Amino acid sequence: MGKYFNDVVDKAIEDLYYCCDNDRAKAAADALLLAAKDGDGDACYFLSRCFSGSCYSWEYHPFTENEAAAYAMIHQAISLGSAAAVLGALRMDMLTPQLREIMPFDSIEEAWEEIHEKAENGCPFCQYMIGNTYYFLDIIEIENRRESEFESQKEWDAWRRQKMEQSISWFEKAFSGGMILAGRNYCHYYEYGRGDLISPEPEKAVEIMRQGAQREYPEWMHAFAEHLAYTADNPKEALFWALKAAQAGHLWSWHIVADIYWDGKAVEQDLTYARECYEKTANYGNDSYACRQLGIMYFHGCGTAVDYARAIQWLEKDEEPEYVKYDLLGICYLLGYGCQQEPARGKVLLERSKNSCYKNYGLGMMYAEGIGVQEDIEKGVEYLKAAGNYGPAIEALKHYKKSLFGVWRRK
Repeated sequence: MGKYFNDVVDKAIEDLYYCCDNDRAKAAADALLLAAKDGDGDACYFLSRCFSGSCYSWEYHPFTENEAAAYAMIHQAISLGSAAAVLGALRMDMLTPQLREIMPFDSIEEAWEEIHEKAENGCPFCQYMIGNTYYFLDIIEIENRRESEFESQKEWDAWRRQKMEQSISWFEKAFSGGMILAGRNYCHYYEYGRGDLISPEPEKAVEIMRQGAQREYPEWMHAFAEHLAYTADNPKEALFWALKAAQAGHLWSWHIVADIYWDGKAVEQDLTYARECYEKTANYGNDSYACRQLGIMYFHGCGTAVDYARAIQWLEKDEEPEYVKYDLLGICYLLGYGCQQEPARGKVLLERSKNSCYKNYGLGMMYAEGIGVQEDIEKGVEYLKAAGNYGPAIEALKHYKKSLFGVWRRK
């Protein structure tokens, strides 16, 4: 029998939540699957979490999200008497009347007390779960409390505030005990507050980031590096933590490293290395910012030769509605740079953008050369002039002149 659950589950919790090692995580899931097949409810619950998305694990965990499988496993876990599954389902808004009917507990509070005892005995994961019941005020349903029990709104607010405050000691214990995920709500409590009940204290949030970084938790080395780089304007220290996080497997940290080498304030500017760093995270497939930066670099030839085809490739992977993406893609499709010319598509992209030198250049070329629209050199020249000091626009203007009669013509 393990210290908190059984040996298999205790080991799996350690390998899934107290480190960020994909090989250990996969082995843990395999062990949980065998235990689940033997009827272990807690194994079913922790296996369900593997398939519930990165918010229940870490950003680069090795499992594919599968909501149906997660629900099936948590259903089985509750039927087999897992108190952790009851609290987990409550938190995930999955504790349906059907699941309440089959759980072998007289109440949710009975399941909570079982996890609370494990938390008191030192289980960081259970400490995290108990902290969440206070942080999200699931404790209201657990204790079956009602606003009508209180004499005033003020007393109801005070009770809820006091419950939320109780989350902090549990998150602190869990975080210091190795439960990396506990830092998220622990940090958010201070960074954002909790509605009208808890006011933000951002300086305490930064200290939690620092603590997590010093414990070498990859997620928190990244978070601290991000704060240092973009809020505290301390790129030198940011680079130290970003490199440690990246080398520990937190790929998004490579784009912090890339930004610092692109900027060249804390280190000598190195655009080639910056591009290589962006590619390390962009190749993973979920870093829109890095994809956009690579698109910009290949479009302009920063740290590499100009390559419009690769610029398009990266910009198309940018899933965020950033205007520079529309600008550059618009120019490429309008003029056929690195792709088959599609004037209509280019026009749509450029018109979707905000005012910029790129947009004005693209629209200027479109009207001045009659690309996909009726030629209107005067209108095109107006747009090209509005592009200001953008080099291609300046060059394009050299091909047009105004006649003696005030009509714009090609030279």
